[in-house]
Amino acid sequence: MLSEDWIPTPLIPQEERQKVEIVEPEPEPRFASLRVLSRFIRFLSIRWWLRLIGRYDKDASAVRLRGVFEDSGGLWIKLGQLLSLRTDIFSAAICRELSKLQYQAQGFPSRFVYQTLHAELGEDLGLIFESFQEAPIAAASISQVHLAVLRDPHLQVAVKICRPDAAVSFMRDLRNIGRLIRILESFSVAPHIRWSDAYWELEQMVQEELDFRYEASNTQRMRKVLKNHGVYAPRVFFDYSTRRVLVTEYIHGVLMSDFIQMGQNDPGRLIQWCRENSVNPRKVGRRLFLTAMRQLFEDNLFHADLHPGNILLLRDSRFALIDFGTIGQSEKGFLNKYLASLRALAVHDYAKAADYTLGLAINPPAISQMQPLRTELIRSYRYWEARTHLRGLNYHERSLASAGSDSGRIMFKYQVQLTWAFMRISRTWATLDASLSFLMPKANHMQLFQIYFREAGQRRHRLRDVIPKTVQAIQQFSTTVEEYNNILGPMLRWQGLNLLALASKSERLALFGASIFRMLRTLSILATLFALYIFLRLHHSDILIIDHPFLNDFAMGFKGLFHQGDWIIILFFAVVLIAYLSKIIRGLLKP
Repeated sequence: MLSEDWIPTPLIPQEERQKVEIVEPEPEPRFASLRVLSRFIRFLSIRWWLRLIGRYDKDASAVRLRGVFEDSGGLWIKLGQLLSLRTDIFSAAICRELSKLQYQAQGFPSRFVYQTLHAELGEDLGLIFESFQEAPIAAASISQVHLAVLRDPHLQVAVKICRPDAAVSFMRDLRNIGRLIRILESFSVAPHIRWSDAYWELEQMVQEELDFRYEASNTQRMRKVLKNHGVYAPRVFFDYSTRRVLVTEYIHGVLMSDFIQMGQNDPGRLIQWCRENSVNPRKVGRRLFLTAMRQLFEDNLFHADLHPGNILLLRDSRFALIDFGTIGQSEKGFLNKYLASLRALAVHDYAKAADYTLGLAINPPAISQMQPLRTELIRSYRYWEARTHLRGLNYHERSLASAGSDSGRIMFKYQVQLTWAFMRISRTWATLDASLSFLMPKANHMQLFQIYFREAGQRRHRLRDVIPKTVQAIQQFSTTVEEYNNILGPMLRWQGLNLLALASKSERLALFGASIFRMLRTLSILATLFALYIFLRLHHSDILIIDHPFLNDFAMGFKGLFHQGDWIIILFFAVVLIAYLSKIIRGLLKP
């Protein structure tokens, strides 16, 4: 459980908090689909008319679009939040407004709370809870949260209860969104958005959020991971957690959202609270950034919704994370390329960063567009790096999300699409930026990258002093070969696909390239065999069967030039080279 030494003093007293409004659930609306459709038709009609008369304003139009999603409510709000990630497709104004979409925090009456608890946990709740607070402390689109005290163990807990109408309303909205997407796809409306992929993301999100067992499992997994980061996550009580009820430890901390609000409304009071609790905002911001990087790249298990309402500040610049309804994992190949692109940016290798970014795309660019696309990406990274050092720019102009938006727009310009996996990670950075922009408004992301990669290297090489230098050299060589394979592999595949689409002559070019690499592989094999003969002649001549005067004299010329361990390294490098040449050949010949 959370140590009492970490619990801070309250920032906002309970009596000053705004209470959750209790509203009776509305009956199923008639013609709900037509109502939603009419809102979007009206928005598009107004937009078309304003363009026609020359009074169109993109910012005002973006605000109206956000209003359409808010009025539609339910799952439409989550769809709007999902679309706000596509900074490569939509304007900055639209993405900014859609990212502001929030469900109106309204609770539901206590009779529905007890109905759900009795149905899920049994009739006699007094055997489970010593006390239960009827007024909710928080509400969201799918649930609301109550405070309670368990009998065994005797602890204060947060009890999340699913809304009585959540499953029905969300599944209805999901069906309507599915119908709309099928219509858009049938008329080829904005196919570059990849509507079916967006629908799949939304479907997975609904499935996980409507079943609290996913969140219980996620919380337990993240609790183990975050413990190594020095970050706290609540304990889950699985005996009392079901599909519609989740019971977790209640953490006495200060919400980051309250921290930011107090900083904007009463800075002096916030400064006094920080002094009382030994909280350094910049130190908290740096720890937040570093744990997000570590979750993503070292654990491959990350909190995908790090908005200020899911971060709790503790004493001594510590913090806890809550609400693990949405966590992310990535495929290894994608993660390696994304990590390599950030590592390349950290060392100012913009050409390599551009190559890795191209490797993250779904579809390859045309051969004629490869070089100009790559050039523009390199320039955008240079420009972003220059912005990170400028004084006077706001945080968001220098953030990682800004660099991602710039590169995304360039890719979209050349009709090259990024994956939704990339967008999920972009969402993580975008939501985290709301806290980082307040905690360290002058942050330099290039320096933060360098700090992370230095610390990650220290964690990875803690046994460096006891590992022989030869093994270190082998590891370094393998890493280098893997990096270039990650870059060259997809690019060779893309080029091969483009060539095959042109004509039968292109097929001959691919075969010709494969034959060149075959020749290089053959030469490498011969050189490896010759190096093996020299090694055996110099150090293990008793096991040699071949005995040729010319070869013997030639081998003796290498005597004293390399030690026995050096020969082992050379032979290892040669074998790895042959293996990767074979891999390239298979890539060229793959249909």
